Amino acid sequence: MYEENEPKKKTKKTKVTHEKKFFKDVKNKKEKPVKEKAEKKTIKILSFKADYVSVLIRFGMFLLVAFVVIFIVTKVRNSGEARTFADNMESMKEVATSYYEVETRRPASVNEEVIMTLGDMEEASLIDELKDKDDNVCSKEYSYVSLVKTDSNLYDLVVYLSCGGESEMATYPLTYEDSSDATLLYELTRTVTETEEYSCPSGYTLSGRYCIRYDTTNVIAGKPVYRVIPEKNTAARYKPSGYEYEYVDPIVTTTPSSYKCPSGYTLQGNLCVKEGTVRYRTRTTYSCPNGATPSGSRCLYTTSPSYSDERPYCRRGTLVGNDSCYVTKEYSVRCLTGNKDSDLNACYTTYTAYQELSDWLFDGKVTYSENYDISRLENDNRIFEVDAYLDNGKIRYNRYVRKYVRTCDDGDELKGSTCRHYEESYEERYCTGSDYHLSSDQSECYTYEEARYKETNGTYSCPSGYSKRGSGANTTCYKYEKATSSTSQTAYCSSGYDLTSDGKCVRTASPTLVQEEVTYSCPDGYTKRGSGESTTCYKKTTTDSYYYCSKSSATLEGTRCIVSGSTTFRGYSCPIGYDVSGSNCVKTNVTDRILATENDTETSRTETIWSKNKDLEGWTWTGNTKEAE
Repeated sequence: MYEENEPKKKTKKTKVTHEKKFFKDVKNKKEKPVKEKAEKKTIKILSFKADYVSVLIRFGMFLLVAFVVIFIVTKVRNSGEARTFADNMESMKEVATSYYEVETRRPASVNEEVIMTLGDMEEASLIDELKDKDDNVCSKEYSYVSLVKTDSNLYDLVVYLSCGGESEMATYPLTYEDSSDATLLYELTRTVTETEEYSCPSGYTLSGRYCIRYDTTNVIAGKPVYRVIPEKNTAARYKPSGYEYEYVDPIVTTTPSSYKCPSGYTLQGNLCVKEGTVRYRTRTTYSCPNGATPSGSRCLYTTSPSYSDERPYCRRGTLVGNDSCYVTKEYSVRCLTGNKDSDLNACYTTYTAYQELSDWLFDGKVTYSENYDISRLENDNRIFEVDAYLDNGKIRYNRYVRKYVRTCDDGDELKGSTCRHYEESYEERYCTGSDYHLSSDQSECYTYEEARYKETNGTYSCPSGYSKRGSGANTTCYKYEKATSSTSQTAYCSSGYDLTSDGKCVRTASPTLVQEEVTYSCPDGYTKRGSGESTTCYKKTTTDSYYYCSKSSATLEGTRCIVSGSTTFRGYSCPIGYDVSGSNCVKTNVTDRILATENDTETSRTETIWSKNKDLEGWTWTGNTKEAE
């Protein structure tokens, strides 16, 4: 949202005529003492006696006084030539007055405002860089001009200038004759999504982390504010006539060819085939008898508890029923196939990683003379591409290389030059200690220990094998038993491989056509360079001179580059003492202040404005129009 009052360090409201008079008086006061002082010293010098020591001493004093006089006079002269705030503001006023003579650049409706910063004016070459009397560069961001429409053809031009920690603002009434009595306005809309981190009760307004209740005393319409970026008109760049190289494809003569497959593939008919490892995905379903409720791989049974005056407990593990403790620990693994990874407690097999050539990689820029045969440096894994022809008669090339890299099948881990393939089917899980047994799902080792008892004021207990849930009269007993499982296996392949009808994983690729004998030559008038597939055919031609624009957004018109201007809606501004509320300005008094409620929700709202520009960044035209009042 645009704020009407930009930050200012110091406001100086001296009128332009007073400021000019001030600098004129300073100049007169400084110049007059300097002149009298110089004349007084000159009289003393003429009265010197002719002895050599006195002459040298007084001659040195004369030079010192002359240097001081010259320095002061130069300082006063330079100060008189420096641009004052009034000069700079007058320049901004003249440029803005002329720029807004074009009707389409002015506000379309009453109380509407358009803004143009000093930086935008300089970038569009409307004005030169502004400096104050102390050679401080005026702020390009905070300094601006704005035009507000006050009546059918009446406007207020506001000039704000900030230089060297000081600032000044002036308002000038202007009159522009509109070419027509009415201006067409377009209805624009946009959806604004806001993240609501805090919320307030009804009647309160969120302010930071607090909710404030206001007493609304006055509501007026806000002033629409637009950011204007003027058209940029700069000189085009000139490219003189010169030479360039024209390339054509070489003439290729081939003999009968053969097909070749990538490394690891076998040619089968017109395809290259590579066989991979078949993998299996196991799926298990569970069922329970009547009276039990399925729960994952177990069946849940419930019953009523019994009342007693003592309570069982476990020194370790989980109490099961009233007399047993279920104790678990991690299983151990022995490898049926391959090697054991102690860190992962898993088994794997290894195979040598594949060696494959990478794509062409950029390997730097090199420069050789124009007559150097670059094909001598090229081979199957290194090529050169012309980057530029230099003025010193040399050619700069981009060098590209291909390198061998190691790869593994999808899902496998590369360790140096070896690939690791992990499979649960390679391992056998077991438990250490004669009292421990492996669970049915092989996820843990378990054993049962007798529970211990302590006297209580009276507790509810469950039958053997049942666990207790709840307390007092609300106690219930439950237990889990292994459900009946049904397991099926489905074969699948790694990414990039297809499962065939006979249960194999294969990857296919198109074979490469390899020419048995290839001859490369160039058309008449072209010079041949390189050999084999690296052969290039070129000839040197003369180019015409031309103008061009360095920026892609610019349009070339003759010898000038034009970048169209734009107008962007920035929001609404309000007078001092008013707060922006949508498109209105509200003058309020705080009557209550409480902490806001923290939350994290997103809300959306729709904003609608009327604008003389149909295409504003971030806005969509609804299709509705009206004439400005």
